[in-house]
Amino acid sequence: MAQEKHDTQTDADHRRHRRRSVLWPAKLTVGKHTVSCQIWNLSLGGARVRVDLPLKEGSEITLSVADRGDIPCEVAWARDASLGISFKVPEDHIRKMFADRLHVLGLEEDAL
Repeated sequence: MAQEKHDTQTDADHRRHRRRSVLWPAKLTVGKHTVSCQIWNLSLGGARVRVDLPLKEGSEITLSVADRGDIPCEVAWARDASLGISFKVPEDHIRKMFADRLHVLGLEEDAL
């Protein structure tokens, strides 16, 4: 049997940014449709979300985090009810959005 395309260990080895586990409610907007989702992990470059909506790689979406704002994104991969999304904004934008949480998330070390 062929190895699954998105092996968790392999993906982690090739990531540019450190990811931290979270469990935050959020919303995803695709076109005119908005659905609830959960953010499972977060980095300065993207996130893994759980959502009951089949989306294809390359889909343009917006991730809305309560009291933080909206982040334009693209679906990097989709598997079952999980999506890997990459942020389409500079890292500094994400740092500013989550400035009060960077130390808790352990992401302040990525600020160079």
